[in-house]
Amino acid sequence: MTVDLAFPAGRWDFVPAEEIERRTRRFQAALTQSGMQLAVILHNPDLFYLTGTIQQGPLLVPAEGEPVFLVRKDPDRARVESPVKDIRPLGSLRELPAVIAGFGLGADAVVGMELDVVPVTHFRRYEALFPGATIKDCSPVIRTVRSVKSDYERAFTAEAARIVDAGYQAAVEALKPGMTELELSAVCGAAMRRLGNSNVRMHQFNEDWPFGNVSAGPHAALAGYTGNPLAGGGMSPAIGQGSGWRPIAPGDPVVVDLVSFTGGYYCDQTRIISIGPVADDLAEGQRLCQEVQDVFRQAAKAGVQCGDVYKVSNDWMTERLAASGLDAYFMGAPNNQAPYIGHGVGLELDELPVLARGFKMVLEQDQVIACEPKLVFPGRGVVGVENTWRVTAEGLEKITISEDDLVEV
Repeated sequence: MTVDLAFPAGRWDFVPAEEIERRTRRFQAALTQSGMQLAVILHNPDLFYLTGTIQQGPLLVPAEGEPVFLVRKDPDRARVESPVKDIRPLGSLRELPAVIAGFGLGADAVVGMELDVVPVTHFRRYEALFPGATIKDCSPVIRTVRSVKSDYERAFTAEAARIVDAGYQAAVEALKPGMTELELSAVCGAAMRRLGNSNVRMHQFNEDWPFGNVSAGPHAALAGYTGNPLAGGGMSPAIGQGSGWRPIAPGDPVVVDLVSFTGGYYCDQTRIISIGPVADDLAEGQRLCQEVQDVFRQAAKAGVQCGDVYKVSNDWMTERLAASGLDAYFMGAPNNQAPYIGHGVGLELDELPVLARGFKMVLEQDQVIACEPKLVFPGRGVVGVENTWRVTAEGLEKITISEDDLVEV
């Protein structure tokens, strides 16, 4: 039976064949440059990037020639969703050596796998199939290729910006005294879910997110295990981050840090709202976070090292904090500060490039990054702003559309 998988209005329809072809050729060129003759792709975001579907099974991408997608489940759905020409059902991994031999590769081939995310048990199974091969990590290769977004991809990010704005506007309209963080979070989530928002994919091990972090006052300033600047109290130690049961009080800075999803692509945004005015020093911290955006917006040009952008931004904020005497910490709670100010956004929330201390990757035209200057006031709250941007030769071009200013309700 043929199932109709067409999506309404075609906005989030199947990835066009020419888009998949373009991505594949760029990846193959990068494989060749890295000295790999074949890549075995298993990670869902990479599978989607190169096939247009996340059906289960290894995608074999030779440095030269046409890829072969071997699908355990479901091959019929894969053929509907993906424009890859050679899609075959896979009964057992023991079938792989014969398929790879068809590429004309010798037993001593150099094979790439996503070694930063593939579980060791999976790796051992593949390793046993190719005893003479050299297996290298191809994750840096495909993540670098994925970091540069096409017009097609950036259109989804722009649509996701409209979804995240809807979540933020819903928070502004709903916030009232006594409302808990969880209640406000649910309002944001419902507004975005109605427009198609979905789960958040993270690349980093042991990093899992809901659709964002809506937290307020001292709870927002809590340190935690996550790699991002903010943790939040969460509902219990089993969660350890995000919204909790605490009622929001007048004067609390409320962090509305939301992630939206459209057609596989994410947009990341943070805004601060409050019931009545926040304290003067918190308001001053918010002003600094908004102003530092002009510093990194101009510095983050194609051809500039990521670490240089972080340094100029961090130096600017450090000088301003010292001059103003604010009892605040940039990019995290005391002794728990994140050494970055921005990160790539795409099929995962934590992509390349990273605007981080000492990070030598050079920015490229049409990369998409979320920059999130934030200040933590210990025991009191968090202020800051986060926008998603496109990298250009002249600097950063804003994609998010919500107003940056702190809003009092």
